[in-house]
Amino acid sequence: MKAPWLARSLWLLGFACLWLNVADDPPLRSEAYVLDVDAESVTIGLITSAPSRVSVECFDRSGASVGGVLAGEAARRHAMRVPKLLPGVDYEYRVAVDGEVAYRGSVRTAPVDDRAPVRFAFLGDSGDQPWWVWLQRTPVLHWPARWGWFPDSAAVTGIGAAVAGYGPDFVVHLGDVVYPKGQHAHYRSGFFRPFSAALAQAPFWAVLGNHDVMEAGGQQVLANLRVPNPDAVAGGRHFSRAFGPVRILGLDCNSDYSGVHVDARHSALEFVRHQVQHCSEPWIVVAAHFPMRSASRQKDRGELLVALLPELQANAVSIYMSGHDHCYQRFLDAAAPDVPLVSSGGGGKDLYDVRPHKHAKVLVKAFHWGSIEVRGTSLEVRCHGLDGAQLDEFRVPLPAGPRLEDLHSRNPARAARIAKLGG
Repeated sequence: MKAPWLARSLWLLGFACLWLNVADDPPLRSEAYVLDVDAESVTIGLITSAPSRVSVECFDRSGASVGGVLAGEAARRHAMRVPKLLPGVDYEYRVAVDGEVAYRGSVRTAPVDDRAPVRFAFLGDSGDQPWWVWLQRTPVLHWPARWGWFPDSAAVTGIGAAVAGYGPDFVVHLGDVVYPKGQHAHYRSGFFRPFSAALAQAPFWAVLGNHDVMEAGGQQVLANLRVPNPDAVAGGRHFSRAFGPVRILGLDCNSDYSGVHVDARHSALEFVRHQVQHCSEPWIVVAAHFPMRSASRQKDRGELLVALLPELQANAVSIYMSGHDHCYQRFLDAAAPDVPLVSSGGGGKDLYDVRPHKHAKVLVKAFHWGSIEVRGTSLEVRCHGLDGAQLDEFRVPLPAGPRLEDLHSRNPARAARIAKLGG
């Protein structure tokens, strides 16, 4: 009688062992993606599961080759910059892995004319993980996960498809790129696969969210989404990118784990002050993960309202964007009526409730993403629901009158470009 029970027990024990997290995580890999772009070059990124020799070649609309990067030493991470391109031009590119063309994509270089149209998308808190990720280290699911047999989060995949369909020049990601702790092992399911179509045509310029810095202080975002720059401020944790008449300033305002609160001496404030005094683009968008105002879980952040908002108002910043709250919110603060505060954290993670707030103009609990279109003197912002519904729309004007006169004393070069654009 004991033998059958012993056999059953051993069988159950063996079956249970198949569900233990004893294997390594599948190696991080990606499809080819646009890592960066400017008026004269494009940088294509690729992460391969094993060391490979990778090359890239760019083509104009006629199909003629206009440049490329030859394969170098075998490696897993690749960042290939193709220089000497023309501004405001659509290019196609092909990426070869070990001599075979494996990926194709397209990208537009930044224009140099301030009247050229620019369109970009924004979203935050998109890095939700599907159920199977928590079992990808078990023997029973390790290989299916490695081979990509399972689907990713439906909401995140839907957001990624909508952004790709919009065809932006670039995307501003407002942080929490990958949950729960920003680990490399979760980037394929939480970011690279859901956004693969969008990544193939536009760079994602991402700020660091609180979940992104939980492990290794956010080095994963810097490794996967930032072009190496030895002159970067604060180790690259803040960034400045220009695309035609638009300048994006990305700030790392994390304080929950560092204990360094945002005040007048914080590196983010020093970075903003320097940038707004020297960059000349008519439109300046400041992005960080944390909202200044909140009608949801996070509540108002006094340190940002006191230290950062006056700087944005004084220097005629066009808009401040953030994530963190998993909903859509737009505020116009009495202390800075010319700087809309937009919180967009509905990129796919579970949603938060909203409540009344005296400074709020629009509050929506919904999965969403945003778009901004710049045409000459017009900057139009729209919020799009996952179901295609338009949740918000507003227009931001260029500085004019006394505000432009004050800007001229602070940044003559930018004021001149604005005046020329307005004329």
